[in-house]
This record gives sequence, structure tokens and C-alpha cells, in this order.
Amino acid sequence: MDLGRYGSREVLKLQMFDATTEKPLMYFDYANTVSQAWAATRVYANGAGARRMAWDGDKQETLTVETQVFTMQHLALLAGEEIKSGAANIYRSEILTVIDGGSGAKTVQLSKPAIGGAEAVSVFAYVNGVLAEPQDIETVTGSDVELATSATVAIGDEVEVYYQFQSAASHTLQFTAKGFPKYVKLVGDTLYQDEVSGEAVAAQITYYKAKLQPNFTLAMSSSGDPASVSLVFDLFAHKLDGVDVTSELVLYEE
Repeated sequence: MDLGRYGSREVLKLQMFDATTEKPLMYFDYANTVSQAWAATRVYANGAGARRMAWDGDKQETLTVETQVFTMQHLALLAGEEIKSGAANIYRSEILTVIDGGSGAKTVQLSKPAIGGAEAVSVFAYVNGVLAEPQDIETVTGSDVELATSATVAIGDEVEVYYQFQSAASHTLQFTAKGFPKYVKLVGDTLYQDEVSGEAVAAQITYYKAKLQPNFTLAMSSSGDPASVSLVFDLFAHKLDGVDVTSELVLYEE
């Protein structure tokens, strides 16, 4: 295989592994951009008004992944916590109409069965799109809320209700004060275009020890472009055949 002159216009498709166990964590081929950056410090010895010698050190390397499509696993890596699956209590707010529950009883029918009883449900009059006076509750049975006789709203009025219901199937991720990203190994595949032959050349880049930077932002907006998540990995040296290697590029024939 002869080396050539290459151009790059293909994103890096990443496999991610636990750095200690080599257990696969995820594969994602939907990032928009992936960029690798190197930085180092250099100091000089000057003599007679000119630079005479230089010393290099403090070499640093980062890999930045920009993606508008993300998974719960991405967020778990940033949080440094595990995803928990099972039942979960979900908060809900609804604007509903008071109906006649029978014999003139003022009743509100929720979209989900409320948990916690009457003490865990709050009902307010809803007037001109604004939260108004709180309403007393007599009983809560499943998704039916019967208001007390002292309630000031009338049948046909709107109310705003705050309550919780239980979802039987959910996935939960907690962002904790002591959770931080762990070390991972990254293997990326991409293609370089050979200018002379016109053929695509397969390239694989291995990052033996990487750790996500803990600072990140997840934006939510109803306008403009979809939110982009920036995953910035610090790359660390890994001993390979006696050499401290941070990343390794291999061009190969399929």
C-alpha cells in the first residue's frame, strides 16, 4: 500500500469502551464534527537579543465531538452515573373543567391516576389563564378528584391541578455532586480521499485513554437550530511497546 495525498471530508465514527475492562459502551456514527487538537508549551533561551534554544513540554491533546443527536448513555458518561430503569413518580400539571360527579358533587377527572392521596394533589381556580384561589379537596380516588363543598369554583369552571402519577416504565439518570466522567477508550473509523488515485483510504484512530471534561451545556429552545452537545475528551498517555502514546492513526487496505 503506497502513501498518498489525502483530503478529509468524512466524520469520525466512534466506538467507545471502558478503559479498564474494554467492555463496549456504545457506538455512534451520527456526530456532525469531530476535531482533534494538540497543544504544548515552549520556552526559550535568549542571547544577544535573539532566541538561541527552545524547550518543549506540557503536551496536551483533546478530542471534541459535536452532535445534535444524543442518547441517555452520552449524558450518563458526562454525569459519571449509571442509568436506572423501573417505575418512577412523574409530576404533572393539567388545566381541566369541573364536572358534575353525581348529585351535584364537583369533580375533576385527571388524565392519570394520582398517587399520595388528597394531601399530594393541589387544585386551583384557573381564571383568565392565571392561577387563582386554592380549592379544598374532599377525596382522591384514582384519577377522580372530588372537591369539598367549600370549594369556590362551580361546575363548568376551569381549574389547574398539580399532582404525581407513577410510570411503570422509565429510565432515570441522576446528576450528583460527586459523579464525574470515567476513563474510556475510543476507536474511530473514517475515510481519507486520495487525490491522485481518487480512491477512498480507510483510516482508524485509537485513543487509548480518554476522559470527558465535566463541563457541558445542554440547551433547550423552541426556535433556531437543534441543540448541539459538545463532548470534549482529554487524551492521556498509554504505555504501548514502551512508548507513551496518546493516539494512533492507522491507514489500511480493506
